[in-house]
Amino acid sequence: MFNQIIGGYNTNNQDTTNINNINKPTLGTVFRNDISTNGDILNQSDTLAPDNTTTGGVIMDTKIKNHIVVINSIDRNWYNYPNETPYNYLVKLGGSSRDRYSTVSQNYKNVVAFSIDKIILPNRPCISTYNSNIAPRLNDNPYITVIAKGINFSSYGTNKTLNETIGIYTPTIPIAKIISDISYLEFKNTSIQRKEYSPAPEGTISTLDLSINTANGILASNLLDVLDIYSIFLNTSNTIPITTSDTLVIQTNTYFNSNEFQPNDLIKIQGYQYHNMSYDESGIFNNWINSSNGHYIINTAKSNVATTLYNQIIIPIPASLSRTTGVIDVEPWFNDFVIKSLSNVAIQDNGGKLINTNIQSHLVVNIKTLEKNDNIFFKDFE
Repeated sequence: MFNQIIGGYNTNNQDTTNINNINKPTLGTVFRNDISTNGDILNQSDTLAPDNTTTGGVIMDTKIKNHIVVINSIDRNWYNYPNETPYNYLVKLGGSSRDRYSTVSQNYKNVVAFSIDKIILPNRPCISTYNSNIAPRLNDNPYITVIAKGINFSSYGTNKTLNETIGIYTPTIPIAKIISDISYLEFKNTSIQRKEYSPAPEGTISTLDLSINTANGILASNLLDVLDIYSIFLNTSNTIPITTSDTLVIQTNTYFNSNEFQPNDLIKIQGYQYHNMSYDESGIFNNWINSSNGHYIINTAKSNVATTLYNQIIIPIPASLSRTTGVIDVEPWFNDFVIKSLSNVAIQDNGGKLINTNIQSHLVVNIKTLEKNDNIFFKDFE
């Protein structure tokens, strides 16, 4: 048997509730970039890796390991959970493909510190109302807050939102109002705060229930990113040859505004099925529509000009410009599909949803864990 327990890291189901029973570095044991010599593991620098030896040749038994986790809100289960949005969703750490939420395959145990270091968000008008004059952008806020439920009180402030947020986020590069029409903003954690677990590490962090809010504690954006599909059809009469003016129209059950879906946005579609499956080309069309490559938006339109909101998205047909002939080259199966079945009016298809990849949130998370030092060499055995 080893004559010691790994400091703060329980390897033999031994009681570690009494932090005084855990072997700690002595005052002669030095970490690189230490800011304290009291032996508290949380006092090490962010950039540290523990120095394996001391001047006396003593090897440390634990080390701090940094884990960078990058989260993209599009990886949430948007098809089955319509209540989740790019600004309010759940991530499972250590989850599997069977989980119904956004998952990170790695799990994290013996956590000593947690922080969200950066956020990348779209900077288009983020609040939708009936009045188009109300169109604030994220950089109109003094700062953005991020709440991960259960990971709070990393610092204290004058209200509940400041007590719960894991940081105070401001644009890395401040943007003047007259040039604020840019695609994305990177927000940094100005307060440099993090949740520290002391004196004992947190056993595990298994879920992150995330909410990205304004300084007032409300969701930073109410933009809609998921639409239900009603029909997909050709914009002109179904005749051959197809020309560069031919496009596909996706008519949706859900109405949207011009900030939520714009030209050059990339949409992805799941679960779509054409209404007439009598032809092989119908199956090929389904597979092409549901492709993970997605489809760029050419324009948006309305089925009824009297409505304020839109319900049609225009996308390209499966074709390209030939480098040999210099003219449009349409996929052969699509020509056949146009002749045999593809409608040029809205006929209800059999389900499907689409999501806008361009209005998602992206978070860079830093998790520090207490790990066993693999380089340790035990000389004493019983």
